[in-house]
Amino acid sequence: MTGNNWTEHFYEPHTNAHITFNPHNLPVGVNPDLIETLSLASPFTFFSLFFDEEIINLLVVETNKYANDKLSEPGLSRNARLRKWKDVDKTEIKKLFGIIMWMGLVKMPCISNYWSTNKLYNSYISSYMSRNRFELLLSMLHVSDNSKARPDDRLYKIQPLIDLLVHKYNSALIPEQNVCIDESIVPFKGRLKFRQFISNKRHRYGIKIFKLCTRDFYTSQYKVYAGKEATPGQSVSSKVVMELMEPYLDSGRVLFADNWYNSVDMAEKLLCRNTHLVGTLRANRKRNPTGVTKKKISKGETVAKINNKGVTVLKWKDKREVLMISTKHTNKIISVDRSRKTVKQKPEVVVDYNTGKGYINLTDQLQSYHSALRKSLKWYRKIIIDLICNISVLNALSLFIGVSGQKMKIMKFREAIIEELLRNDDEDTQQSELIQPLPTLDHTLEKSPKTSRCKSCYSLLEDKLHKKKNKKDQNKM
Repeated sequence: MTGNNWTEHFYEPHTNAHITFNPHNLPVGVNPDLIETLSLASPFTFFSLFFDEEIINLLVVETNKYANDKLSEPGLSRNARLRKWKDVDKTEIKKLFGIIMWMGLVKMPCISNYWSTNKLYNSYISSYMSRNRFELLLSMLHVSDNSKARPDDRLYKIQPLIDLLVHKYNSALIPEQNVCIDESIVPFKGRLKFRQFISNKRHRYGIKIFKLCTRDFYTSQYKVYAGKEATPGQSVSSKVVMELMEPYLDSGRVLFADNWYNSVDMAEKLLCRNTHLVGTLRANRKRNPTGVTKKKISKGETVAKINNKGVTVLKWKDKREVLMISTKHTNKIISVDRSRKTVKQKPEVVVDYNTGKGYINLTDQLQSYHSALRKSLKWYRKIIIDLICNISVLNALSLFIGVSGQKMKIMKFREAIIEELLRNDDEDTQQSELIQPLPTLDHTLEKSPKTSRCKSCYSLLEDKLHKKKNKKDQNKM
């Protein structure tokens, strides 16, 4: 009997009910050490779990090396801005990313507007860094050593940062039972061999990112698609799934994925690693039961078959036909409460899939709020900003909510991080020196033939004008 034999016989418990989640009782969820030590910590402390000394040192060392290599190249113009290069330090790197995230909160037409003296573009960014220095740092931003790059490695400019951050993401939180895989797009319209076009995305041109997300919009795995992923006997989708799921296989987890990844072969492959697969299915996949894919059904009806390995393929018609695959569900129908106290009958597999797929949908939705991404000629710089200013911030917010129990909007969370990134060690001392107590005035209204004014306020203004005039006279002398 092979896996191609399909039958309409279903029974409870399910064929794969022997798969239990976390059979060895390994720790899952938020790292217990974080719960003990960071229960009262600030948003910036959670962000520092990812944007820590190791990441900052990497940015400092590689940015300085790249800039100095550029300086030593022959043919550099005498008036080039790079001639004024000074090595960046940790404090300046923090300020750089604080400003980048600030620009995500306050959108302006172009970067130069943040330093404009026009009252329409009033901004305090210039008090933290000059425009020339900001643009110079942004152009030299680097996370890898170009001299060590392999000719066949398309991701050498960004892979060191991805590896470090993914390790930190997994150290802070181990995914629970349900996980979801899907792709996102980092918008980019420049020339790039592995630039993708995806018609159903808001940004259709860009760099495809495969992400593995868990509940509370936490991203555990991050993979840049660089093309040429297929291998003999293995499709791109299969390779992506097995690579992202590798650390979490053999532990009874449930993977939710859409129809690009799913097939009967993929479901059986995951079953061999004690992992469930639930998701939508394309009708033209190999080994699909024709008795399900080609059968005509009316609205509200279902048809399903299960093979001897325990893979269920189900078709259900609502407004349109929906084809599902699952190694966890049967053709069971459940009642779902809707608005206005109405109840709808749906297959259980559809209800569970909508919940699981919501993990990555919520991640993409929150990531789009106040995104720091802007137009750029360098693709790897957009990935650096996406990882640090979007993915790491969302993961930090997820941990903050899970550990502290406090709810906070993503905008407020970003504001708290930006304030800390821009803060100097001696800022509190400077502010205390600048802030002087206001004088106590006896406000008495003084009337004149033309107008009425406060006598105390007007005398204070006269004193200021008098001092200003004396200062100008001294300067002339």
